[in-house]
Amino acid sequence: MKLTRALAVLLIASVAGNVYLGIHARRAEERARRAEARSIEPVYQRVLFSQDEKRELEAAGLTDPVNQLRSDLAAHSKMIPFPGVVGGTMGFYDREGIVLLPGRYVYAPADDGHIMAHTVLRYDVKPGGKIEWKLLDAHLD
Repeated sequence: MKLTRALAVLLIASVAGNVYLGIHARRAEERARRAEARSIEPVYQRVLFSQDEKRELEAAGLTDPVNQLRSDLAAHSKMIPFPGVVGGTMGFYDREGIVLLPGRYVYAPADDGHIMAHTVLRYDVKPGGKIEWKLLDAHLD
């Protein structure tokens, strides 16, 4: 009788432990799925400046600041301080890789199809929407 009772208690404890572990494993899997989904999403479309900064850019003459900044930077490939290799031409080709940062800073990857460079720039928007760029740092990958 004592053995039967002990086995019943052990069985109940085992089932309860499995249920407990199953619930926590499911929660852990869900947290992992959410973390993975966040890690592959573009970080706020890679635009990290505030709405106030966006309004300032619009007041300075940019009607679509995000697209205009990216397009204008793409037209300034001469700012990249490294020559292309194997016949490639360095440029800011990855528009989605350009990260618009607070304080009018920009991180922009550049490449020539063979090598990659990382650049940090600062921009200023003059009246009428003219964008001026200044290269602050660059590094070949």
